[in-house]
Formats: sequence, C-alpha cells, structure tokens
Amino acid sequence: MKDQNHPNPVDPKCPSRIINAPLKRFEQHLKNRGHTCFTTQSYLSAAKHFYCWLQARPCGQNRFSRTIVHQFLHEHLPTCTCASPVYKETKTVRAAMNQILLMEGHERIRVIIEKATPDIEYEIELFDNYLNKICGHADSTRWYHRRHIRGFLSWLFGDHPVDRNKIVAEQICRFVSEKAAELRPGSIGVMVYSLRSYLRFLELNGNVTPSLKSTIPRPPNRARAGLPGALSHDELQRFLSVFDRRTAIGRRDFAMARCLVDLGLRSCEVATIDLANINWHNCILHLPKTKSRREETLPIPNKMARALDSYLRHGRPQTKTRLVFVHHRAPKGQPVSKTTVRGVIRRAFMAADLPWSGTHILRSTAASRLLESGASLKEIADVLRHCSVDTTKYYTKIDLSQLAQVALPWPGRCP
Repeated sequence: MKDQNHPNPVDPKCPSRIINAPLKRFEQHLKNRGHTCFTTQSYLSAAKHFYCWLQARPCGQNRFSRTIVHQFLHEHLPTCTCASPVYKETKTVRAAMNQILLMEGHERIRVIIEKATPDIEYEIELFDNYLNKICGHADSTRWYHRRHIRGFLSWLFGDHPVDRNKIVAEQICRFVSEKAAELRPGSIGVMVYSLRSYLRFLELNGNVTPSLKSTIPRPPNRARAGLPGALSHDELQRFLSVFDRRTAIGRRDFAMARCLVDLGLRSCEVATIDLANINWHNCILHLPKTKSRREETLPIPNKMARALDSYLRHGRPQTKTRLVFVHHRAPKGQPVSKTTVRGVIRRAFMAADLPWSGTHILRSTAASRLLESGASLKEIADVLRHCSVDTTKYYTKIDLSQLAQVALPWPGRCP
C-alpha cells in the first residue's frame, strides 16, 4: 500500500533545526541505554529518514504518535523512493522506531503474526488453555504446539468451520505424509508430538476415541541410539578458559557457564536466578520456576558460588532489578533473557574451537561428572530435576568405564 498522505519522496540530506533537535535527543537516549557506536549510527540514520518523512507531511498530519510510526513502517517504507542516502533496512528501521517509541513513552510495535480463521483461532485458544492449565507446558512448548495444530486445522478445514468429528485417521496420515516431505526428521517428530497432544485434548473432551492417537505414523527416533554428548575433562577446561574474567562481562559469562556446568541448569533457569533465591549462608539455590513448574532447592557448588560472588562484587553494574544476570550494553542494567545465555555459550564454544553450539551439552556434562563421582541415578535425577528416573537412564551410556565391566566377550573371540 502506498503512502497516500505523502506520495512524493523526501530529501533527508539537509535536515532543519526541527529535525536536528529530536535527533540529538534520540542520540542521548541511545547513549544512556549503552548501545554500541555502530548500532547508534544505524539507528540515527533510520531516525533521520523517519523525521524527514514526518516533517514533509502536510501540516496537522506530522505530529508524532504510535499510529504515525506504524504508517511509516508499513505504508511508506515498503514503497519508499526517498533520495539517497536513506536507511531502509527493515529490521534495523523497526528496531530504531521502537527505541523512538520508548523514548517518547509509548509501547513497542510488535511483529504482526499471521493467524488463521476466527473459528480455528478459537479452537487453538481452547487447546492452548488445556496445554497451560492441564498439562503445565512451558510457553515455548505451547508455541510450537499452537503453530503445528494451526497448520493442521488450516490444511484440513481451510475457511470452513472446525468440525472435530471430521478429524479421522486417514486425514491425519495424509497430512503427516505430505508435511514429512518438507521437514527434517527432528521437526517431523515435533509435529507428530503436537498432533498427539491435540488428539489427547480431543479425547479428554469426548470427541475422538483413544485409539486414534495410535494411527499417527511414528517417525524413527535415532537421536538416542548413540552416546549422549558430553565434554571431556580437557574440553571442559578449554571451554572455561575462554572467558576473560578480568572484565565485567567476562565474569558474568563465566558465572553463567558455571551454573550450566555445575548444576546442569537450563538457560531459562540461569536467566531468572533472583538474588532473593540465593541462600549464601547455607549455599542453597531456590528455583521457584522450573520446566515442570515445581519449586526446587539445589546445593550451590563451591566453584559456582565463587563465580557468582566475583561477578556480583566486581562485575555487575548498578541496577534496580533483583535478577542476578543483567545486560552490560543496551539495554544496560536490564535482566538478560535465555537467548542471551545461549548466545554467550555459543560464542564460547566457537572461541574454544569446540563442535557444539547449544547449552544442553553442558547439562549432559553435568550428568557425566556426577556419574564419574559415583552419584546414583536418583541423585542425578534430583539435580537435573527429572520427573522420572527413566529420563536419567539415558545418561548412563556416558559412563563407558562402568559399561565395560558388564560387557560380555564377543562370540568367537580368541582367549
């Protein structure tokens, strides 16, 4: 859609004083948030484009508002013919516009998520409520369940109303077969898991029979056929040595790594550690929110305690938040997210020249170290917070020395 209110392009080469004033204020806003010089210059270029476009609009239509920002992003930017140089990279411009909105006291503009028909969305809402209140699934798990079931219902019903009685084995098998050609093996398993969850929901409501779940094709799961990954002692030392503990960020990142290595915490649990949940006198960590939505209490190992103490005393910037780990750049002082933790670990693996990128390998490493120290399956399950010991049995394949003691001689081997 073209920008009907201002069809002519603008020339941002020579901004007036009216444009210079908000640009200077925006630059100070970015400086206060701790953005890097590169990011600041990119955002300022995008803001200059926006303010020039805003100033060139007819009188009465050039007042700043959230609606105006939305028009700039979704009406002007896609068809922009403004004279060069102007910044048009969508992702950066959107990020800059959100910073301007924050500076002016408005909420951010979120990315619009494409949705299905109202009837399908209502069905998705009921299913999501079941996942949340009955199953207790995490937000991320519910997100991909919603995505796969939305795709299935759209494929099956299109623009027609959802009729649960028409969900039959033949249709489900055909859907899985068609989608399997487009997905990788792991993604096929996730899709099938979502379909089974949805059929359990329908079964609970009396819409389908229990036998319908068994008709879904089961993709082969070779993920657990081999040995679970774990860092060797030398690899672990190489991984931990890449953190520069002379800097504040290095101390923070090292403390995050120790939480993952020593207790096998998940990245979301590391990001949400609260100062109030650390009992320094008894060296105990309280986890109020875990994957299973249970409250857990874990002992803090000495190395992890020293890493946290070093960061809190000599690295953590002044902030009002009570969460332990915060950003040292923009948004400075704000709590980190689980994606921040994952990024820290991914970069550390690259620096150590190790062939991993995710945080789960450190959870496996924690299990491996506990096995080597003689911990029982029940003790490992308690530390890793597994609901079932059967889940923990997977990690016993790491202990090759113990497995070698029970291995039988190969038939036909010479004595």
